[in-house]
Amino acid sequence: MTDRPEAGARRAEPRRIDWHHAAELLAGGMRIASIARRLGCSRSQLSRKRHHDPAFQRLIEDSKRTAPMRERHRIENLRLAVRAAIEAEVKAGNVRVVLWLADRLKLITPPGERTPEQELREILGGLSPDELQEFESLRDTP
Repeated sequence: MTDRPEAGARRAEPRRIDWHHAAELLAGGMRIASIARRLGCSRSQLSRKRHHDPAFQRLIEDSKRTAPMRERHRIENLRLAVRAAIEAEVKAGNVRVVLWLADRLKLITPPGERTPEQELREILGGLSPDELQEFESLRDTP
């Protein structure tokens, strides 16, 4: 018995390769072997396309030019998602998130820490009248 396909059997459809995505990955600096594995093509097929197909070469160059803009959009979308998640947790009354946010926004001062304003008042309160006068004279100096 031989391993021939049966007469009339259908062949598997060849895998469609997203060359636009391949160009973006190449423009981003990913290695050919990694891209080939990800997209389901051979390294030689991808390498030939890269070196001998002017349209594909233009796609790579276009992807290099537009990559910073795509990255800015991706970061902006991430920023919006984080903001929405924080807002949802605050609205839900998640105390840990509320305290974390208050700390990050410097809305509260831990009991053991003084604000710069409190430190300045303490320093000024410890000055003699002559030192205070000298300090006040500094305000008028250009």
